[in-house]
Amino acid sequence: MEDSLRRLQTDRIDLYQIHMQDIDTPEEETLRALDDLVRAGKVLYLGASNYAAYRLTDSQWIAKSEHLHRFVALQMQYSLLVRDLEREHVPVCRQFGLGILPWSPLAAGFLSGKYEKNQPPPPGVRLEKWKDRFAGFDNDRGWRILDAVKAVAKEKGTTASAVALAWLLAKPAVTSVIFGARSVAQLDDNLKAADVKLSPEETRKLDAASAFEMGYPYEFIANIQKRW
Repeated sequence: MEDSLRRLQTDRIDLYQIHMQDIDTPEEETLRALDDLVRAGKVLYLGASNYAAYRLTDSQWIAKSEHLHRFVALQMQYSLLVRDLEREHVPVCRQFGLGILPWSPLAAGFLSGKYEKNQPPPPGVRLEKWKDRFAGFDNDRGWRILDAVKAVAKEKGTTASAVALAWLLAKPAVTSVIFGARSVAQLDDNLKAADVKLSPEETRKLDAASAFEMGYPYEFIANIQKRW
């Protein structure tokens, strides 16, 4: 922590996040160490990243029972292409008041609109070298999602990136998104999302295109109570 503060040339860190849960270390030890940093004034708020939902829930209850500072933010992969968080993490975050900070909100650029079906990735883009990840998007669902994003973008006179980010920003518990702009043009393109307001019909169109199998028991519960 002291090394980080020195490199950042500051006396405190606003949001200090654990990159991934540590299976070999009891969660109470992790929280105790983080609590010490907050009480010392070196950190203001704590966040988790890449946590399983069961571990995140356990962490919240440990913090409450032991009177320790708790996580208030969760940084996780979340996009139209990767919606797995909606099974467990989104309900947990809503219950405990954690703000979700999605990483890779454009699916490594796949949702930016620069990719075409049956064509290799453009030269120089991330997914040109991340072949396994591109293969995970290069399927019927992936192109169906991209087509829906482009269609909504055309209707609203904006970009595919802006639509994909706006869809995320409107989701429950999402407080911001983390995107990796590599140029001023990409930055400006992504920032347009702040001005895009999707209609209920546009949201339903994107939800339907990106629908995925929730599995048991989520579909079982949803069929009866419409939510879980």
